[in-house]
Amino acid sequence: MPELPEVESLRLYLMSQDLIGRTVVDVSADWPGIENTSDGLGGLSQLRGRRITGLSRTGKNLLARLDHGVLWLHMGMTGRLAVMYPSDEPLRFARVTFFLDDERRVELDDPRRWAGVRFEESEAGLLSNVGPDALSVELTSDEFVRRVKTKRSPIKAVLMDQSVLAGVGNIYADEALHRAGIHPARRADRISEKRLTDLHTAVRTSLLQALCYIVDHPDERGRPYIVDAYDDRMRLQRKKDAICPDCGTPLQTRKIGGRTSYFCRQCQT
Repeated sequence: MPELPEVESLRLYLMSQDLIGRTVVDVSADWPGIENTSDGLGGLSQLRGRRITGLSRTGKNLLARLDHGVLWLHMGMTGRLAVMYPSDEPLRFARVTFFLDDERRVELDDPRRWAGVRFEESEAGLLSNVGPDALSVELTSDEFVRRVKTKRSPIKAVLMDQSVLAGVGNIYADEALHRAGIHPARRADRISEKRLTDLHTAVRTSLLQALCYIVDHPDERGRPYIVDAYDDRMRLQRKKDAICPDCGTPLQTRKIGGRTSYFCRQCQT
């Protein structure tokens, strides 16, 4: 589930917890295969003694910049991050725990173990295959059209291609295409520039609306709720017998790019 709005809400949450300036004093991990590395931690032992100097995001990628090196985090399908206090019980599916110098800890909770975490000495090349962030000012409407209009794949697959633009996944691709009235299976190179411009606006609107909803609806601990969320951040209800919010027609489903797409056969052409 975690796409751009969910990961950005995590970044904002971590920023609000005053992590900048804190030092990582220890790391523990429960991760498939990670114990086979020389330090038993997949190289994460190098985090010890490193001070957090910044938190940034590109698409679905979260970067914790350190005084030496960078920590890359990706939430996969079910990952989330939580700042915990000494008296807090560990989260049920805590896979990696970063212990801080103020006795707090940051836990990466992930039931399916599909999240990603990696330490690199340099940021160079870390996101070399990632396109511009879907909400970045650099991704103007003209640039969006230029990156999309020559693709021969279904537009839904193009939107989810992280090398084209970063941050849009299955759910918000459907949301944006519905807002723009474009069928998810339509070939990208057969969509007019005017409609692609409208789609760019729809992408931004869908992402920003979801981000605002998540920020305004934290859990009881002030943490963003990001996983398996079927709530008002989305216009399309992804369930059996759901109807189009605009015309009331039952939504259709189809596999596109290996993912289930929800769309309205009346409103999207």
